[in-house]
Amino acid sequence: MLSQALMMGSPKGFLSGLQRFTFASPIYNYTLLGRVPDRLLGTPPELLPGNASAGQAILSGALTFKGRRYPLPNFEVLPKELSEELCEYTHGFSWLADLRIVGGPRARHRAQALIADWLSRYDDWDLFVWRPDITGARLANWITHFAFYVSDVDVRFREELFVSLARQSRHLSRAAHMANPGLEAVLALQGLIYAGIAVPESDNYLAQGLELLEAEARNQILPDGGHVSRNPSNQLRMLRAFLEIRDALMAAHIDLPNWLKNVIERMVPMTRALRMGDGALVCFHGGGAGESAEIDLILAKSNIRGKPALIAPHTQFHRLSAGKTTLVLDAGAPPTVQTNRWAHAGTLAFEMSAGKERLIVNCGSTRQMGLKWQQALRTTAAHSTVVVDDTNSSELGKNGGLGKRGHTVQCSRREIDGRSVLEVSSDGYKGLFDLQHRRFLMMSSDGTELLGEDLLIGTGGKRFTIRFHLHPNVQATLIQNGNAVLLKPRRGRGWKLVSPDTEVLLEESIYIENADHPRRTQQIVIPGEILGRGAAVKWRLEQI
Repeated sequence: MLSQALMMGSPKGFLSGLQRFTFASPIYNYTLLGRVPDRLLGTPPELLPGNASAGQAILSGALTFKGRRYPLPNFEVLPKELSEELCEYTHGFSWLADLRIVGGPRARHRAQALIADWLSRYDDWDLFVWRPDITGARLANWITHFAFYVSDVDVRFREELFVSLARQSRHLSRAAHMANPGLEAVLALQGLIYAGIAVPESDNYLAQGLELLEAEARNQILPDGGHVSRNPSNQLRMLRAFLEIRDALMAAHIDLPNWLKNVIERMVPMTRALRMGDGALVCFHGGGAGESAEIDLILAKSNIRGKPALIAPHTQFHRLSAGKTTLVLDAGAPPTVQTNRWAHAGTLAFEMSAGKERLIVNCGSTRQMGLKWQQALRTTAAHSTVVVDDTNSSELGKNGGLGKRGHTVQCSRREIDGRSVLEVSSDGYKGLFDLQHRRFLMMSSDGTELLGEDLLIGTGGKRFTIRFHLHPNVQATLIQNGNAVLLKPRRGRGWKLVSPDTEVLLEESIYIENADHPRRTQQIVIPGEILGRGAAVKWRLEQI
């Protein structure tokens, strides 16, 4: 079964055994029967338009997801060919926007055919397909694009559609509070709120959804506007959901709650802070870079102007920006398993761009390539930071989450003669090696130079490795008898990384940005010995 296959290896589900038994019972489907609407009161506006190229692919029987195309002649192919993440996307129906932007009878009939096929296969409760977040996304997209696909349909399709909308809304009202905390809960509640706005005589769904969403926002959005997962992709997707809900309420002439306005106002500057020079996001804690054009549009639709936040005292990211150079540092301990199951052991790692070109990166993340790849990309070695004895700075659980090893991070920031200075320290290696990692970063006022120093303070450990993973568009060459590396990005001026007192090496690396396959690249490696005395390495990045 699709649901059984996809729930294998997943975290403990949102449902208890009794709840699963209840929902799976044939009797439960009868409890979903009730009043069926014959119309919608209105449809929410689209925040983002679809992709015409992806829409054309759907017309030819393929679904575009993260740069790749997968067969989608109908929903029968899903169990054997698609990953869990892709199944979430497919059953959520956000791709209806891609058909909508193509427009015309052919696109409309294709949408009708796929919805009808889904109704014939999955209109009874299913552990995965009716998961609260997937059901919420599906309802939100069916309601948003209703006017596009519902014209010139036969009576039977229309009746079956409204019956399903009523049944799914009724179930979601019962199950939304069971969604896993985080983005899943917000997507579930978005669907419930849309049903409350659009389905006649469903004000109770609206009131319930807004009440639960306020509680989720209070728990998930930190005072500085960051998301508790510390995953920039979650941050962006959450902001998009709040903006869509805001616009849906406004279109229905419903007064906006003050808490919703406040959440959006806090999230926008924080989201801007997590962008690199190319406009895409930094890659921390399971997040991908995303598409800069989409991020531009989301931020523009917020109608909130202003500069990026430089300091995030609660989310614990720091941004250095001068001239055309941008750097974002992970200055916090990894989030808990409750807030981010797939958090990374990348403490004190940073990413850096010059102009629109990325220079220093982390290796990225994936949900498409299996657990082994997902775990490998969570390791400390997959980040631009220090590794001691090939050991992660945070213990990684085999099925997600972090081990019991304690981990705290301290950070101070100051400005000296126009130069931004960060001093951060982490005790992730304290319990294993009696070592503290301190990192010092200072960016010049014009952004053409970054001075760095990594210190390991303590008596344990044997060897360390400082890693600087390079973006695939950067060409790297060893110079100065192995004490420096010349970096040539695709565009713009070159850079040089120098470690005057230590050997510098170039090794192979990989990078995953948005696609589901790795790109070959290189990493700068500075190795050294600790030998019970600690270690200190100075390095600098300078534009040439």
